[in-house]
Parts: sequence; structure tokens; C-alpha cells
Amino acid sequence: MKNRYWQAVLAMTVGAILDGCAPHMPAGQVHSVAYYAARIPPPKCAPVAPPVSPAPQVVEDRTLRIVVNSAKRRLELLRGNTVLASFPVAIGFHGAAPVRVRGDNVTPLGKYHIAYVRWATLYGPFMLLSYPNRRDAAWGLRQGIITRREYRRILQALDSGRTPPQDTPLGGYIGIHGMGPQFPDRPNSKVFPGRWTAGCVALSNWDAEQLAALVRVGTPVEIMGNVPSYASGIRKAQAGSNQALRPVVARDGQKLDTLLASLKNPIGAGPSSP
Repeated sequence: MKNRYWQAVLAMTVGAILDGCAPHMPAGQVHSVAYYAARIPPPKCAPVAPPVSPAPQVVEDRTLRIVVNSAKRRLELLRGNTVLASFPVAIGFHGAAPVRVRGDNVTPLGKYHIAYVRWATLYGPFMLLSYPNRRDAAWGLRQGIITRREYRRILQALDSGRTPPQDTPLGGYIGIHGMGPQFPDRPNSKVFPGRWTAGCVALSNWDAEQLAALVRVGTPVEIMGNVPSYASGIRKAQAGSNQALRPVVARDGQKLDTLLASLKNPIGAGPSSP
């Protein structure tokens, strides 16, 4: 009897401890890894390189806004029309365009705002953008990319001031972030240039920390500057090559052979030297 009594007490104690450590979520509610990762609270410890404390009037000023020029690879933080800071950036691997879908590695053009700021992520500070916006959702619905139910979910979230759904075929988790702990975290460090992100706007770790310290939830962000994808550039180059191989009309009105035209003007060759 005594052994059974102590076994029962031990079982109740272990159960209480485990219950205190487990998250209290409704049974059967399962989400993606990204869903849970986005809800990890920021750490209580400061980042490796403490951000510069901004002046109070800058933080509280409602006219603070971010403008990203994807063509110039530049991010500017403005108060009204005054540029407070300017940072070089990298953009999506396939450029920047007014429309995008999940997995196309395109940086979306348009007007958004900061939905939240997370410090401890794989890429340092991560400032999520309120993508997709109303225009994105309307385009997705017209094209049949998202359902009417998904369209309503996006609009309801935007109307209530919440982050729009990040799990639709339009994609999500587009933000402004650093380069991660494997890269330098110094004031003179620069972002790896060019197009290499999955659609986000990337800065150096130091620049990302400075920007994250200044922005707040609701800070407007406008991304402009159409940048064609690598794929479209390849198609244009191929079209130019095909054009060089088409038969041409000589002065005497007779068509020259395609092979002769290609021998006279080889593909990819520049203008002939005099």
C-alpha cells in the first residue's frame, strides 16, 4: 500500500511539472513551423551590437516612413521630406515587381507598413511587412491565385489592424532584415549587394539593428522601382539572338541565307571594328 501511495504522489508531481511547461493550446490545432516561429517573443537580452538610442521626437513622430528604391538598391528613412538615414540594400533574386506569388523570389512593389519587429531571428532583426495588401489580394483573386475565402481573410485582417494571412498562395513573411550571425556586425560592414533574397529587403546586420531601433509597428513602407527578373533578361537575350538568325533582305531584293547572316554577324558579337 505504501509503495502504491508514493507512486501515485510521484505521478501527480511529474504531471504538474509537465503541465506547467507545456503550452496551453486547444487540442488538434496544428500550424506550420513558420506560424510558430513568427510568434516567438523577442529575447530579453540586448542584441550583440546595441542599437543607437534614437531621439524621442524621432520615435514619436508619426511622419516617420521608409522608402525602398529597389532599382537603386537603397533604403531611406524619412521624417516628412527629411532623410534621417540611408542604407544600401539587396532585394529578391528575381527582381522587384508589382505582383508576386509564393516562391517566386520577387520583392513586391507597393505601400505597406511594419507589422512587427523581431530581434532574434536567423537574419538578425526582422521587420515584417504587411504583405499582401488590398491591391495584392484583389489581383490574386482576379487571377484565380487565391480563393474568395482567402481574399476575405486578408481584407478582414487589414480592416482590423492585424497582420494579413501569410499562408496564402500569394506568399508571405516579406520583411526587412539583416544578414545573420555568420556575417560581420560592425558599423562599417556592408550588405552583400545585388539580388539574392527570397523577396525580402536585406541590410547589413548593423544597419538592420539601427533601423529596427527606430521603426515601430505601423511605420509606413513604400517599395518602388521595377527590376526585371533574371529570367526575363535571359528571354530578351534569346530573342535578340533569334533575331540575328532570321533571314534579311539584301539591297537587290533577294533574301540572304540564315547561315550567311549568322557568319556575317555572329551571335553575341559587338559592332564590327572599322
